[in-house]
Amino acid sequence: MSTERYVTERADDAYLAELARAVTGGLGGKVGIAPRVFLRKLVADILDRVDEFEDFGPRTHYVLTITSSELIETERNAAASGDAGAVELELL
Repeated sequence: MSTERYVTERADDAYLAELARAVTGGLGGKVGIAPRVFLRKLVADILDRVDEFEDFGPRTHYVLTITSSELIETERNAAASGDAGAVELELL
């Protein structure tokens, strides 16, 4: 079986949707602050492990955790504020 097929069978579209819901739920439902966290969790925590360990199944071997230390200050503020749009960003 090809690596691509192997990975896509374990991290299929349904699983990606579950992960997206879990990430946004872990951030208080704030979709605007979730993309960076979602991509980091997907690549580093899931796809790398699926590729590296033949018996790794994300549905059975992975539990999503998001700690405040993983978030940048803006994301922490948005998650805590209840309104991601209310957080002021400093533009350089």
